[in-house]
Amino acid sequence: MTLWGHWRRSPEPAEESSTDLNKKHISRSLERHVRATRGHTWRVLLDQIEAAVGPYVVEGSPPPHGEGAVLHLRLDPSKPPLVETVLSFEPPWRRAYKVEGDTGLDMYHGTFAIRDDGPECHLIWGVVVDPEPGAEGLEFLESAISVIGGFLDHVVSVAERGALESDH
Repeated sequence: MTLWGHWRRSPEPAEESSTDLNKKHISRSLERHVRATRGHTWRVLLDQIEAAVGPYVVEGSPPPHGEGAVLHLRLDPSKPPLVETVLSFEPPWRRAYKVEGDTGLDMYHGTFAIRDDGPECHLIWGVVVDPEPGAEGLEFLESAISVIGGFLDHVVSVAERGALESDH
């Protein structure tokens, strides 16, 4: 099963909608409340990123998740993988990355951030894209939102389950 198929969930209404195919720099964000500490959720996030897409092709600084780390995202076995490169890595709260490849987008910059809230936290994902003319880029963006939404739900579940187990 591909990464895209694994995390896809039912589409939710977008907070913003755009039918202008020439609009530049579209941004979207998702947020989840997590009943676990920021540090624990950070470790779960990193573990689940690697578990979902496989090991790093290039380890970053610090290894393996840090700046410069490269992952290959295999969405369609018949096409070359997309390349995700970590742009900024600030444990335990921020991981920014870019995705390059055949997406219909001139630019895709995503960020995972975790905001501390005492014994709990908020997990946030944001993306800024610059679609090429045509529908392909916007379709990719909507698929990414769906996939990342499912991925965030999974991270929350794993983080909260682990937090409950460590409390007992």
